[in-house]
Amino acid sequence: MRCSFCGCDVPGGMLEACPKCGEPISMPGPFLKVIGFVEDTVITLMLLSMVMLVLVQIVLRNFYATGITGGAEMVRHLVLWVAFIGAGIAARERKHIKIDVAQRMLPLRLRRLSEVAADLFTVAVGGILLYASIQFVWSDYGSGTIIPFFDLSIPIWILELVIPIGYSAVTLRYALYCVQSCRKFLKGA
Repeated sequence: MRCSFCGCDVPGGMLEACPKCGEPISMPGPFLKVIGFVEDTVITLMLLSMVMLVLVQIVLRNFYATGITGGAEMVRHLVLWVAFIGAGIAARERKHIKIDVAQRMLPLRLRRLSEVAADLFTVAVGGILLYASIQFVWSDYGSGTIIPFFDLSIPIWILELVIPIGYSAVTLRYALYCVQSCRKFLKGA
Protein backbone atom coordinates (compact mmCIF):
# COMPACT_ATOMS: atom_id res chain seq x y z
CA MET A 1 0.00 0.00 0.00
CA ARG A 2 1.13 3.58 -0.59
CA CYS A 3 0.57 6.78 1.35
CA SER A 4 -1.88 8.92 -0.63
CA PHE A 5 -0.05 12.09 0.39
CA CYS A 6 3.65 11.36 -0.19
CA GLY A 7 3.54 8.07 -2.12
CA CYS A 8 5.74 6.25 0.40
CA ASP A 9 5.42 2.44 0.51
CA VAL A 10 3.59 1.43 3.68
CA PRO A 11 3.22 -2.16 4.90
CA GLY A 12 -0.41 -3.15 4.22
CA GLY A 13 -2.76 -2.59 7.16
CA MET A 14 0.03 -2.49 9.73
CA LEU A 15 0.35 1.23 10.35
CA GLU A 16 -2.16 3.96 11.11
CA ALA A 17 0.10 6.74 9.87
CA CYS A 18 2.73 7.03 7.15
CA PRO A 19 6.24 6.64 8.60
CA LYS A 20 7.60 9.27 6.19
CA CYS A 21 5.08 12.13 6.36
CA GLY A 22 2.84 11.20 9.30
CA GLU A 23 -0.38 11.28 7.28
CA PRO A 24 -3.17 8.94 8.36
CA ILE A 25 -3.35 5.84 6.17
CA SER A 26 -6.74 5.20 4.63
CA MET A 27 -7.73 2.18 2.61
CA PRO A 28 -9.24 2.87 -0.83
CA GLY A 29 -12.97 2.28 -1.17
CA PRO A 30 -14.41 -0.64 -3.12
CA PHE A 31 -14.86 1.43 -6.29
CA LEU A 32 -11.21 2.50 -6.34
CA LYS A 33 -10.12 -1.07 -5.57
CA VAL A 34 -12.07 -2.32 -8.62
CA ILE A 35 -10.58 0.43 -10.81
CA GLY A 36 -7.10 -0.51 -9.58
CA PHE A 37 -7.71 -4.19 -10.29
CA VAL A 38 -8.95 -3.39 -13.80
CA GLU A 39 -5.91 -1.17 -14.47
CA ASP A 40 -3.50 -3.83 -13.24
CA THR A 41 -5.22 -6.54 -15.29
CA VAL A 42 -5.41 -4.47 -18.49
CA ILE A 43 -1.78 -3.34 -18.34
CA THR A 44 -0.68 -6.93 -17.72
CA LEU A 45 -2.68 -8.19 -20.70
CA MET A 46 -1.43 -5.39 -22.94
CA LEU A 47 2.21 -5.99 -21.99
CA LEU A 48 1.83 -9.72 -22.51
CA SER A 49 0.10 -9.17 -25.87
CA MET A 50 2.77 -6.74 -26.98
CA VAL A 51 5.64 -9.08 -26.06
CA MET A 52 3.97 -12.11 -27.66
CA LEU A 53 3.15 -10.22 -30.84
CA VAL A 54 6.74 -8.99 -31.18
CA LEU A 55 8.14 -12.47 -30.53
CA VAL A 56 5.82 -14.05 -33.11
CA GLN A 57 6.78 -11.34 -35.60
CA ILE A 58 10.48 -12.08 -35.01
CA VAL A 59 10.02 -15.81 -35.52
CA LEU A 60 7.90 -15.34 -38.64
CA ARG A 61 10.35 -12.88 -40.20
CA ASN A 62 13.50 -14.85 -39.39
CA PHE A 63 12.28 -18.34 -40.22
CA TYR A 64 9.45 -17.87 -42.72
CA ALA A 65 10.21 -14.51 -44.37
CA THR A 66 6.73 -13.24 -43.57
CA GLY A 67 4.97 -11.38 -40.79
CA ILE A 68 1.60 -10.55 -39.32
CA THR A 69 -0.44 -8.07 -41.31
CA GLY A 70 -0.77 -4.92 -39.19
CA GLY A 71 1.48 -6.37 -36.48
CA ALA A 72 3.79 -3.35 -36.25
CA GLU A 73 0.84 -0.94 -36.05
CA MET A 74 -0.76 -3.05 -33.32
CA VAL A 75 2.47 -3.06 -31.30
CA ARG A 76 2.62 0.76 -31.57
CA HIS A 77 -0.92 1.02 -30.27
CA LEU A 78 -0.25 -1.49 -27.49
CA VAL A 79 2.64 0.74 -26.39
CA LEU A 80 0.13 3.60 -26.29
CA TRP A 81 -2.18 1.49 -24.09
CA VAL A 82 0.65 0.57 -21.73
CA ALA A 83 1.75 4.21 -21.47
CA PHE A 84 -1.70 5.62 -20.70
CA ILE A 85 -2.81 2.85 -18.36
CA GLY A 86 0.60 3.24 -16.69
CA ALA A 87 -0.09 6.95 -16.26
CA GLY A 88 -3.31 6.08 -14.44
CA ILE A 89 -1.42 3.66 -12.21
CA ALA A 90 1.26 6.27 -11.52
CA ALA A 91 -1.49 8.69 -10.49
CA ARG A 92 -3.00 6.01 -8.24
CA GLU A 93 0.39 5.49 -6.59
CA ARG A 94 1.09 9.26 -6.59
CA LYS A 95 4.33 8.52 -8.42
CA HIS A 96 4.18 11.17 -11.14
CA ILE A 97 7.28 13.30 -11.47
CA LYS A 98 7.29 16.32 -9.22
CA ILE A 99 9.86 18.72 -7.90
CA ASP A 100 9.33 19.08 -4.20
CA VAL A 101 12.61 20.49 -2.90
CA ALA A 102 11.02 23.83 -1.98
CA GLN A 103 7.98 22.09 -0.54
CA ARG A 104 10.13 20.09 1.87
CA MET A 105 11.49 23.33 3.34
CA LEU A 106 8.08 24.95 3.82
CA PRO A 107 6.21 24.94 7.11
CA LEU A 108 3.33 22.45 7.28
CA ARG A 109 0.57 25.00 6.51
CA LEU A 110 2.35 26.31 3.39
CA ARG A 111 3.21 22.76 2.37
CA ARG A 112 -0.50 21.91 2.48
CA LEU A 113 -1.31 25.02 0.42
CA SER A 114 1.32 24.14 -2.18
CA GLU A 115 -0.12 20.60 -2.36
CA VAL A 116 -3.58 22.05 -3.05
CA ALA A 117 -2.15 24.34 -5.74
CA ALA A 118 -0.19 21.51 -7.38
CA ASP A 119 -3.25 19.22 -7.37
CA LEU A 120 -5.46 21.97 -8.82
CA PHE A 121 -2.91 22.65 -11.54
CA THR A 122 -2.69 18.93 -12.37
CA VAL A 123 -6.49 18.70 -12.58
CA ALA A 124 -6.63 21.75 -14.88
CA VAL A 125 -3.90 20.43 -17.20
CA GLY A 126 -5.46 16.95 -17.14
CA GLY A 127 -8.85 18.43 -18.04
CA ILE A 128 -7.38 20.33 -20.98
CA LEU A 129 -5.55 17.22 -22.22
CA LEU A 130 -8.69 15.12 -21.74
CA TYR A 131 -10.67 17.54 -23.89
CA ALA A 132 -7.95 17.58 -26.56
CA SER A 133 -7.73 13.78 -26.57
CA ILE A 134 -11.49 13.47 -27.05
CA GLN A 135 -11.24 15.84 -30.03
CA PHE A 136 -8.34 13.81 -31.42
CA VAL A 137 -10.21 10.49 -31.16
CA TRP A 138 -13.33 12.12 -32.62
CA SER A 139 -11.37 13.35 -35.64
CA ASP A 140 -9.98 9.85 -36.24
CA TYR A 141 -13.49 8.46 -35.86
CA GLY A 142 -14.59 10.76 -38.67
CA SER A 143 -11.64 9.82 -40.87
CA GLY A 144 -12.58 6.13 -41.01
CA THR A 145 -8.94 5.01 -40.89
CA ILE A 146 -8.50 1.30 -40.21
CA ILE A 147 -5.67 -1.10 -39.39
CA PRO A 148 -5.80 -4.49 -41.06
CA PHE A 149 -4.90 -7.10 -38.45
CA PHE A 150 -5.19 -10.73 -39.56
CA ASP A 151 -8.67 -10.84 -41.12
CA LEU A 152 -9.96 -7.92 -39.04
CA SER A 153 -10.28 -4.28 -40.00
CA ILE A 154 -9.89 -2.40 -36.73
CA PRO A 155 -10.88 1.28 -36.74
CA ILE A 156 -7.94 3.28 -35.43
CA TRP A 157 -10.14 5.39 -33.14
CA ILE A 158 -10.94 2.29 -31.07
CA LEU A 159 -7.24 1.71 -30.45
CA GLU A 160 -6.84 5.38 -29.47
CA LEU A 161 -9.65 5.35 -26.90
CA VAL A 162 -7.05 4.70 -24.23
CA ILE A 163 -5.83 8.30 -24.56
CA PRO A 164 -8.97 9.91 -23.09
CA ILE A 165 -9.34 6.95 -20.71
CA GLY A 166 -5.81 7.54 -19.38
CA TYR A 167 -6.29 11.29 -19.04
CA SER A 168 -9.63 10.66 -17.30
CA ALA A 169 -7.97 8.35 -14.78
CA VAL A 170 -5.21 10.84 -14.01
CA THR A 171 -7.59 13.82 -13.85
CA LEU A 172 -10.13 12.08 -11.64
CA ARG A 173 -7.51 10.73 -9.26
CA TYR A 174 -5.93 14.16 -8.89
CA ALA A 175 -9.36 15.71 -8.39
CA LEU A 176 -9.81 13.29 -5.46
CA TYR A 177 -6.33 14.17 -4.18
CA CYS A 178 -7.23 17.85 -4.50
CA VAL A 179 -10.33 17.35 -2.35
CA GLN A 180 -8.22 15.51 0.24
CA SER A 181 -5.56 18.24 0.15
CA CYS A 182 -8.20 20.96 0.56
CA ARG A 183 -9.70 19.16 3.56
CA LYS A 184 -6.28 18.82 5.19
CA PHE A 185 -5.47 22.47 4.51
CA LEU A 186 -8.81 23.68 5.90
CA LYS A 187 -8.45 21.48 9.00
CA GLY A 188 -5.03 22.97 9.54
CA ALA A 189 -3.63 19.53 10.25
